[in-house]
Amino acid sequence: MKSILGKLWLGITSLVVFILLIVWIFQVGLLNKFYISERKNILINEGKQIAELILNSNQYGITEKIIDEIHSFSSSYNTNVVIANSKSNIIFYSVPKIFVRNNIEADEILRRSLFYLYNDPYIQKNIVQGNIFTVQKHNPAFKDRLIIVGIPIKNKNNIIGTILLTSPLAPIEEASSILRKQLSLISIISLLIGTLLALVFSKTFTKPILKIINTSKRIAKGDFEANVDINSEDEIGILGDTVNNMAVQLGQIEKLRKEFIANISHELKTPISLIKAYAELVMDVDDNEKDRKEHLNVIIDESNRLNRMVEDILYLSKMEANYSNPYLSKFPIINVIEDVIQKLSFFADKKNISINIDIDNQSTEIYADKEKIHQVFFNLINNAIRHSFENGQVTIKVYNINNIVKVEISDNGKGIPEEDLPYIWDRFYKADKSRKRNDSGTGLGMSIVKNILEIHNFNYGIKSKINQGTTVWFEIKKT
Repeated sequence: MKSILGKLWLGITSLVVFILLIVWIFQVGLLNKFYISERKNILINEGKQIAELILNSNQYGITEKIIDEIHSFSSSYNTNVVIANSKSNIIFYSVPKIFVRNNIEADEILRRSLFYLYNDPYIQKNIVQGNIFTVQKHNPAFKDRLIIVGIPIKNKNNIIGTILLTSPLAPIEEASSILRKQLSLISIISLLIGTLLALVFSKTFTKPILKIINTSKRIAKGDFEANVDINSEDEIGILGDTVNNMAVQLGQIEKLRKEFIANISHELKTPISLIKAYAELVMDVDDNEKDRKEHLNVIIDESNRLNRMVEDILYLSKMEANYSNPYLSKFPIINVIEDVIQKLSFFADKKNISINIDIDNQSTEIYADKEKIHQVFFNLINNAIRHSFENGQVTIKVYNINNIVKVEISDNGKGIPEEDLPYIWDRFYKADKSRKRNDSGTGLGMSIVKNILEIHNFNYGIKSKINQGTTVWFEIKKT
């Protein structure tokens, strides 16, 4: 069987059959042996007790106390007791009332059968040797089987006599027959109920699994709105919730993929179109050297922008594919900040923007990938300069908090609308929807920053107010 339904049904049904088989083995197969063993022990113990009473009596006689004990036991356990002396002469025998049947003829038949059994060669041999023995024999009187126990009466090593206790096995055989019939009926009913319950349980168990399978197939075909409706808190319910979460995440990834393709198509198309347009203008320009240079500068600028975009995409893809693990080392943070400011000073000077550094300890060292942290500072400070007003100010604040170095990069530019803040880390997302050509940003800078900080497991965030500026912060570990 390939299906879980069939396997569960077969497994549960097999378990029911196995349990019934065990019950049959113990209740039917071993019942006779257990009963006979218990009956042997009872007869042996009673025989020893009678022997002890005889040994303690006057001249080893059969007293009234002994007779009462024998009759009481004989009636309670449906047992015949025969006592013989050392010369193998039977001096006493008891017959339980159940066998007397208020019939003298039956009593006589039973008495003769006891004498017949007593004279059996095997029994006589053990009596002579003074052994405690047990044997099963056929009862000639009532055509049934008996269990016979022999107990010698010994005074030290002298054999004074023998006690022979016999008990019929017919009751246990009758009980075993009744039990077999009852167990047969119970087994059939249990098997039917077990099979039905196994089928119901199997269907109940596999129903949510089939839902998950069908939903997974829909998700595989691109239907990310597919949902598994399972109201359960067990492992199946957790699996269903996991599939639902997977569908949501895949839907988000698919949405981002489509947006990425749309954005990158637009971002690549713009510089390519400009390069083509200005290249055609260069061809149409006759001897106007000034116009030719302007057109060529536009082509160069757009080519550089296109190159930066491709480099950023490759860099971001490399990090997201986990091909770029951080190379951690210790280094002074001020060195990175000053190097970035030096490289961006040209752009800051063009807008007459001052860059201020506020660091509480010039020798503060951090533990990170120096090249990647350099990229983080470059992207964030470059963004701050680009989005600041002319004659504005960019502030880089660094301060220590226990084993953490917190960095805040602030500008006093136009700010970012509150509804745009959650998306500022996404690829190609721009709070300024105008997409001006003179904006040299690729729309990937903040996404690169996010990925670098996350592979370092650093906390980060952003806060902004319209016309007041923006502050991006992140925390770096010292060790």
